[in-house]
Amino acid sequence: MGLFSGKKKEKEKFEEITPAIKAKLDEFAEKGNQFEEEERYEEAIQVWEEGLNLIPEPQQYYSETIWFLAAIGDVYFKKRMYPQAHQCFDKARGNLSGAGYGNPFIMLRLGECCLEIGDEKNAIEYLLRAYMMEGKEIFEPDENGEDDGQKYFDFLRTHVEHIE
Repeated sequence: MGLFSGKKKEKEKFEEITPAIKAKLDEFAEKGNQFEEEERYEEAIQVWEEGLNLIPEPQQYYSETIWFLAAIGDVYFKKRMYPQAHQCFDKARGNLSGAGYGNPFIMLRLGECCLEIGDEKNAIEYLLRAYMMEGKEIFEPDENGEDDGQKYFDFLRTHVEHIE
């Protein structure tokens, strides 16, 4: 038998996220958001992890996974738990739906985490990706005036030519 023996490789099929599961995911997302707004971070993480556990395996094939990982990672980032945040954002980046690499927030946070854990090479790559997608605005403080984006923008500017 040769390479083209006439057998078609069956395409792997993954479980669809049903409307009922989607509704539960939305509930977990909202509940976690409420906890985060109230600065009840551990509870927010717990709720989002429960939501993440509803997503069928292999989770890396579903774009819904990205949202939960980014939310959890963002709380870890705010708490300066950079290795844990990095792990979440790296998983989100590698999501096979392709939506992770195209998300400027994920690229930004991943770059920030890389810088905080001493991985300057990857910090430059991800911060530059975020910059290319959103411009300097992505480094500006959030609506609460938090987040020292200037620190990361200055780092990027010192390592990449023609960043203004």
